[in-house]
Amino acid sequence: MRKNLLFVYGLAISLLMSSPVFGQSPAKTESNQMRRVKRQVLTSTSLPPIRIKFDKAFKYVGSQRFILYGRSQVEQHFFVNADKEKRIKRMYMMQFEGYLPNIKATYDYPVTKTVTLGGQTYIVNSEGIPNVPAALKENPQSDVTRAASFLESKGYRISESIMFQRFVRLVDDAKRNEFILLYVEDPGTAASAENEKVRQELSGRALKGFRILK
Repeated sequence: MRKNLLFVYGLAISLLMSSPVFGQSPAKTESNQMRRVKRQVLTSTSLPPIRIKFDKAFKYVGSQRFILYGRSQVEQHFFVNADKEKRIKRMYMMQFEGYLPNIKATYDYPVTKTVTLGGQTYIVNSEGIPNVPAALKENPQSDVTRAASFLESKGYRISESIMFQRFVRLVDDAKRNEFILLYVEDPGTAASAENEKVRQELSGRALKGFRILK
């Protein structure tokens, strides 16, 4: 009788541990199934289905999920190139974002310049942020500030000024989900993203560090 009770107790504990509500939320479990990183390849099975391979110079440092402004679900992944003091020299951030079911809204971007990657059209733009601390302080709840906080929690340091190249596309017919691939670098000098030559060189470096796999 005692053996039977021990067996039932052990079975109950086993089932509890395997349940998605024990130590891990269903949302986290679903995210793990949709997106994963192995070696240098990020694989997403939905919204959008895509595989991206990054150069070995970039180290995968993790991901995070959060609700942005109470309106959308965001998942971010980071590949970083940093020096010995963990100062970020270059990095890629992938952001999968979609409006929550109760929010009636769609994404809408002005199409000024595009590029084709992996057979898909991306809207592209480049910008510079001359004072990163001031920009983060101005909007403490933004996705950019959340990204900076995550990287700092991993011991990485962000430069006082940065330049970035953004690739973005909508990934569903309803225009409620988007995918952003962001390349960020420390300019090292006072180079301005308003300069056309600087933007072209930035774009070239951004495109060299990854490729979309078929």
